[in-house]
Amino acid sequence: MTVRPWLRAALAARLILSGVLLVMLAACRSGADDGELPRAFEGPLNCGRPAALIGAIQGEGPLSPVLGRSVEVEAILSARFMDGLGGLFLVTEPTHDDKNPATSEGIFVRYEGSLLRLARNARLRVRGRVAELGEAPDTLTALIEVTDLIECGKPAKVLPLRLTAAPLSELAWEALESQRVFLPGPVSVIGNDALLRNGELTISFDGRDFAPTELHAPGPEASARSEANRRTRLILDDGQLNSYPQRLWYLPQALAAETPWRVDSQVTGVEGVLEQREGAWRMQLTDPIEGVKQAPRPQQPPELDGDLRIASFNVLNYFNGDGKGGGFPTERGAQTPAAFSRQRDKILTALAGMQADVVALMEIENDGFGKDSAIADLTDGLNHQLGNAAGDYAFVSLDAPSLGTDQITVGMIYRRARVQLVGAAAVLAQAPFLELGRPPLAQTFESGGVTFTVVANHFKSKGGCDPARGPNADQGDGQDCWNATRVTMAQSLWDWLQADPTGSGSKNYIALGDFNALGEEDPIRLLKARGMRDVLAETAVEPLYSYVFKGESGRLDHALASPEMAALVSRAAEWHINADESPAFEYGSAGYDASSLRARYRADPFRSSDHDPILVGVKLQ
Repeated sequence: MTVRPWLRAALAARLILSGVLLVMLAACRSGADDGELPRAFEGPLNCGRPAALIGAIQGEGPLSPVLGRSVEVEAILSARFMDGLGGLFLVTEPTHDDKNPATSEGIFVRYEGSLLRLARNARLRVRGRVAELGEAPDTLTALIEVTDLIECGKPAKVLPLRLTAAPLSELAWEALESQRVFLPGPVSVIGNDALLRNGELTISFDGRDFAPTELHAPGPEASARSEANRRTRLILDDGQLNSYPQRLWYLPQALAAETPWRVDSQVTGVEGVLEQREGAWRMQLTDPIEGVKQAPRPQQPPELDGDLRIASFNVLNYFNGDGKGGGFPTERGAQTPAAFSRQRDKILTALAGMQADVVALMEIENDGFGKDSAIADLTDGLNHQLGNAAGDYAFVSLDAPSLGTDQITVGMIYRRARVQLVGAAAVLAQAPFLELGRPPLAQTFESGGVTFTVVANHFKSKGGCDPARGPNADQGDGQDCWNATRVTMAQSLWDWLQADPTGSGSKNYIALGDFNALGEEDPIRLLKARGMRDVLAETAVEPLYSYVFKGESGRLDHALASPEMAALVSRAAEWHINADESPAFEYGSAGYDASSLRARYRADPFRSSDHDPILVGVKLQ
């Protein structure tokens, strides 16, 4: 929600006013004679002199009411992150607690000196200036420009706060800022995409987080879901700011194929300091996690109970160089022949496991249909892996050098023993697909006396927002940028299908692929309003998602059928081999050496892409 400037100013004034009252109260409690928060003394630090209460510095709002003031604080060292975060955390002794549940008793101190000789839980006195670190309103109250720090008396341990549920509001989170907390759990892993890159795991107190517009149309319900997601989640951080840490020290089980830390893994016993950084609440961990129950990997695709299988699969920028072993690095895919070999093995294993009779492909190199093309290479590799008995795949070919103008395109492969081509393929080669997306590809098949058309789709992505203008700009409703273009694409696809583009004369058609729109967003709602059936939603036996982004699960990939085709569907389902997996298991991970990559890599289907494949069972009778 965007707050108008005048309202923000009014809120800030109210916060400052309430902060002044808190400061006056804190000053009285600390023995100040002038009724104000005790200011820093001059000269050397001395233990026991009047000091500012941390609660008064923190205040009851998102920002400190005494910004810019020079103060002295005497408190307990609760955690040190000198090399990682460039500072330490202090917490109020229980005897000095201001007894106000709306104010935090912890604070971050930016400090460049050494703490090697300080005991754990040491009593410290510091002098510094009050500041807010980060971009408002998601800032961390801190003391900076620390000129001195001394030890005062014997150490005194302060027990961490025990959190069994998420705080009820943003201000309730603020009241815990910079305090040491313990999560007994279990809490759920909802995001692992930054584990390898930044040493971060995203967890939730409330199970898997679904993207708001996957469950609700843009509006109040989606906004409420977004707020609930934000309130109940937390990033577990390794206490470092560097990328690609050499060791994920806090994991009780190493990140490996046998212990992959998938989304939905359950974590217990988490301890650290709560802080606000980079727009999110996070725990800078002080101790290794005590335990984890790993979410299992689905070794087999879901049962569909049909006569045929139709699938869609995003093959994550499958570029085969020049098709002769050279031509690397490629524009969007593998950077070396070895990386391509790893990518190819994973994707072929996934395709072989699907046992699909028709597969719509996304993100395959747009280099035509010759013997050295990416789609020819993929088809040949699959046939070789399956052998003579099942290796009878062919690809849908066009009499054209490419399909669309993008570097990637859609494609289609099929089993010749199971389905037969009916006529030539058709392409929706018009705006806006030619400029901002990939043209849909339609091919009609026949099997067992039933004729049906499969359409491969890949709509405009939600990224690259800078050139988006007008209705294509992000409207702040959860649908991100280029939504207006995706709506136009959906309408164009519908109109095209009504004109029977392949001339089959059959009303049995199914559009599959990456629509880059979640389940309740405008493009999908439009197609369903026109009469297309969401066969995944209609036959699902578990929550639906094909993609996880920033800790939120949802469907960018869909299977939308005509009513006549939907009547032939036995069941549709996703095979969750990719979305829940860390990018650490992809064919190539930047920032890590070859030995680390080899230790994690397996030629299995897991993280063969970043999207889960969809499988649709079709009954021929």
